[in-house]
Amino acid sequence: MDRGLAYAEACFETFRVINGEIFNWPAHAARLRRGLDAFGLTVSDAQTERMHAACLQAAAGTDALVRLTVSGGDASWGLFTPADAISARIQVMPYHADAVLPVLKVMEWSSPPIHRMAKFTADYASTLRVLRGERHALFVHQQQLVSAATANVMIFRHGQWWTPALTAGVLPGVIRQHLITSGVVREGVCPARWLDDCDALALTASSFFVRPVAGIRREQRSCDLVDLSAGLKQSLYGMPGVPKDLLDA
Repeated sequence: MDRGLAYAEACFETFRVINGEIFNWPAHAARLRRGLDAFGLTVSDAQTERMHAACLQAAAGTDALVRLTVSGGDASWGLFTPADAISARIQVMPYHADAVLPVLKVMEWSSPPIHRMAKFTADYASTLRVLRGERHALFVHQQQLVSAATANVMIFRHGQWWTPALTAGVLPGVIRQHLITSGVVREGVCPARWLDDCDALALTASSFFVRPVAGIRREQRSCDLVDLSAGLKQSLYGMPGVPKDLLDA
């Protein structure tokens, strides 16, 4: 009985492998290890490197979307029965970009935000319960922007890109951090009222990198948005593991 399935004792990373390269693999590896450390699961440098090599090998010769899931491993029955070793699983599928830009439905995240240091599988179970089948969501909590269902959100208003702070319960995304470090995006409290006068929204994730948002749906009204994501994409363009057609996407 795998402890990831039985007790959600698992973390994962999702990323693109393009021409044998992963954008900022060290950031993915560090986040994975932070999550596993929270469970008391130790992963050595050698194990991390073997996972890295296995992901590259599994996706060789393709532009592939890869998910690396690491769990507590196979163990006998019981919450406090540890496994002899962790389990690592790799899933690979060809990457295909969505042809239609998303229109996000604004949804309230009712529970208080939690600190998210890594991609814990259990966190996404909570997300599914909030979504109830809604794929394209933009979460707000107590009148603050949080994130999309599986991506960080960037909001452009008054000539500046912003992204919600980690204190809002935001995943420390790899692409998000690159944009902040590059000076393209500022991190801070993003009030939900900004949706009333923003010029653009974009989503970031290590699968599609940057995706503009076509519009927002709310209970009483909806609005269309323009695509101003070129500056975000430009800060990534030409880096290892980034698609050559990013600016055209």
